Amino acid sequence: MFFIKNNTIHRYPLPRRCPARYEGEQLRDTILHGTEECVYCMHRWPEDESDVGVS
Repeated sequence: MFFIKNNTIHRYPLPRRCPARYEGEQLRDTILHGTEECVYCMHRWPEDESDVGVS
């Protein structure tokens, strides 16, 4: 799910690295055209890869 705050789209629930706070904004299941993507929520970071098990 996603929510929009100050014309920026964020993932819900928020990843710990994102400084935004969810304050009851409408939750959506699509990304709206014309909104900016939060770099902390919408892009993959190296630590995201740690979830993939390597044997």
